[in-house]
Amino acid sequence: MAKYSTYITTADGRRIEFTLDRGRRKNAALAISEGRLIVRVPMNADPAQIHRFIEEHADWIEENLAKSAKQSGLPQKFADGETFRILGEWVTITAVAAEKYFPPKIEDGRLLIAVCCSTDSGYMARQVQSFIIECANREITESMRRLTKLMGLYPSKITVKDLSASWGRCNSKGNISINYKVVSYSKAHIDYVCIHELSHLVHMDHSADFWALVERYCPDWRQIRSSMRVSADEE
Repeated sequence: MAKYSTYITTADGRRIEFTLDRGRRKNAALAISEGRLIVRVPMNADPAQIHRFIEEHADWIEENLAKSAKQSGLPQKFADGETFRILGEWVTITAVAAEKYFPPKIEDGRLLIAVCCSTDSGYMARQVQSFIIECANREITESMRRLTKLMGLYPSKITVKDLSASWGRCNSKGNISINYKVVSYSKAHIDYVCIHELSHLVHMDHSADFWALVERYCPDWRQIRSSMRVSADEE
């Protein structure tokens, strides 16, 4: 399979960026993950076919990219007054005039950011992003610590990072990566993603045996997975 990022410009002037995924499949399909469009096509699909397929679904893409961005819950502007979701709870970014710095913290549904008169928007964005990443590392590490012991499955390495088109990955060497953005969802969602990737240490595919193992440790995986995914398949 081959994947790379590219874009097209539609007849009405819209620029649509996407990850193109060529593979062994009969039909083209669209999927949206974390505000990014993924276009899955047969290995032999030519550029004109791909362009036409995307153009025909441009309205669906535009609508669901907006829906996915809202669904992800994470900040878009990282600005004072913006509301976002972390660990399944909505909080409002709130600038607090302070003579002395304090780390970002949540109080009464607000993420408090210490600012002074010379603070710029870049500072606010860095503070909010730092808080989100630190929270993600802490929660994912705790989830993995607990679940590896419960499942008796231990990866060679665990990395928390920004993944372009998935919530997690597990490779043949037993290395697992978890998308830090999953921290916008509840702890149950984080557990599901960790269980999913740990299960790949036993089954590298998505066979019935794989899903049976996932269900053993996450009985509600179908509902959780559905709440994190927006997709459309072309039959």
